[in-house]
Amino acid sequence: MLVWAGWLFAVALFVGCLPAHFRQDHLGLRLGRTAAGRRPCRAYGTPDWLYIRVLGRPIWDTINIATIGTLVAVLLAIPVAYCAARNTTPSVSVVRPIALFIIVSSRSINALIWALMLVTIIGPGVFAGIIAIALRSIGFCAKLLYEAIEEIDEGQVEAVRATGASGGR
Repeated sequence: MLVWAGWLFAVALFVGCLPAHFRQDHLGLRLGRTAAGRRPCRAYGTPDWLYIRVLGRPIWDTINIATIGTLVAVLLAIPVAYCAARNTTPSVSVVRPIALFIIVSSRSINALIWALMLVTIIGPGVFAGIIAIALRSIGFCAKLLYEAIEEIDEGQVEAVRATGASGGR
């Protein structure tokens, strides 16, 4: 009985959320909505496309923050990853722990905390969001990169060295 009651409630909510002109013309019903009845209908009813004019700029800013922030993070993560990988780091005892500290600290602080700190320092805006996303994403990108660098096949490295290439150090 509870399953049937749940389905009955869901169908009643769906019918109640149909646009008023559709209910009156096709179903022959004249159902009024109270303020409490309109609230669930906002989630299931037809969207109000006039809000796009209001939300267009913030949506564009959000897309830019995510895209540019991630791009900056990838560019900054590449040298950090090479310094963190055991087989490419200049110094296992000095540089590698610093690079690993950058990766771990970046991943352990939430993007919202970065954003709060940067809004306090820089001020609100797109630039603070870009830097916050970049600082948060450096750790993830660098971790993926340095693990991939450490897992390269040493046979290929030896083959390149056999041709006369140096280690680059």
